[in-house]
Amino acid sequence: MREDNNMVDESTAPETQPQVGFFDENAPNTGIAKQIETQQSDTEGARIIYGPDEMNIGGRLVVGTPNGYNTIQEAIAAAEDGDIIYVHGSYDAQTAGETFPIQLDLTQKKISLTGGHPAGSEIDATGVNASVIEVLGTGQRDFENRALVSDLKLIGGNVGMRIRGVPYSTYRGLILFKNQSHGIEVDGYTSPEGRPRLSPGLNFIDCMAWSCRGVGFKLNQSAKPANTNFFGCHALFCGLYDGNNLPGVELRGNSSSFHGGTIQNNGAAGIKATYGRGQGLYNIYFEGNGMSSEYPQEIFLPGGSGCFTVRDCYFQGIYARTAPNGRSKGYHGIFVDSAHKVSINNSTYRNYEDALIFVSNVADIDLHRSSHLALDNTPFIKTGSNALRLRDNGDIVPTDLRGVSGLYVGDKGIHNGEGNYPTGLAVWNGNNWISQIDGGAIH
Repeated sequence: MREDNNMVDESTAPETQPQVGFFDENAPNTGIAKQIETQQSDTEGARIIYGPDEMNIGGRLVVGTPNGYNTIQEAIAAAEDGDIIYVHGSYDAQTAGETFPIQLDLTQKKISLTGGHPAGSEIDATGVNASVIEVLGTGQRDFENRALVSDLKLIGGNVGMRIRGVPYSTYRGLILFKNQSHGIEVDGYTSPEGRPRLSPGLNFIDCMAWSCRGVGFKLNQSAKPANTNFFGCHALFCGLYDGNNLPGVELRGNSSSFHGGTIQNNGAAGIKATYGRGQGLYNIYFEGNGMSSEYPQEIFLPGGSGCFTVRDCYFQGIYARTAPNGRSKGYHGIFVDSAHKVSINNSTYRNYEDALIFVSNVADIDLHRSSHLALDNTPFIKTGSNALRLRDNGDIVPTDLRGVSGLYVGDKGIHNGEGNYPTGLAVWNGNNWISQIDGGAIH
């Protein structure tokens, strides 16, 4: 028999238990009644304020409802450090006369902003030229404070949410919809004294940028957004309308990454990644990106990115709806141009006109050829000029090693038989390739 700490031992319990009602004013001052009295005494001195224009319950300020604040900006003005501002589903920014951009200035107050549900708590700035929300902070030297914005739908405006100088902060459950510029933009910021305030270490969790005229998620290099991570986020139909040709995501910063989520039907590449080392894309579903591009691609890695990893992603090149570029499917899944030491693992792919992967002006791209699954006859890789030392699981793929120097002593490659040297494995000794077939140097 399972032990249950909440069960009463009937052998020792009295025959009758006192029936104390939860609101029994005549109950003895024991048991539940005693707990109620203790809880009531514990709340003495807490900030509990009701009124026709505000609702503040123990540090929780509600915007909307008959007794709530009229605007978010009013609630921010009334808030104190540690407060949470809740945007109720009844809030209507247009009717309330909200002032945009709504400024969450953490240099003044340490407060959080949230809604009850990302599709139920809306901030509608349709027809407004200003951004919807601006989050400001003190910059990269602030290791103590954390911004938190969650469960809101930000409609219209210029940028949905602009983040400046707010390191190590979290943004969760946001929907960015029909913003006239970018959905979320992490931007550079300068203090009044002229010092840069940077934004490393941001986390975006379960956020969706949908039908934004600009980039869905844009990280600017001026913010130096190192170690910015996206978890289960989605960018769909961004950078596509009004003649735009912009990616769904612009990833920047050393050690920044994108995990899971859907990147689909954006104007230019689904994800463009540059200005960073040690970046990675993992377990992402890509479909039909580059809808406004002549030669569309899902991932674009131009110069400025390196030591980049693409792993466990699904690539579907087909366009399920009419694309402005007039194509029925994409051209490349991954386009690598001048980005060195890229590793591409475990991709499943189909429906690309030219190839899954195209590389030019690159060195030491590791293709992990045997780990990929083709679902149709899409070619795996094509190369442009200056593709140096293409690799497969660390070893240089079959090539004429006479014109190639090894990267390090002990580097391995496969000679293709040119120059009457034996076809097979060779090892770099620092000066020459040494054939493992006959032991001779390959000159």
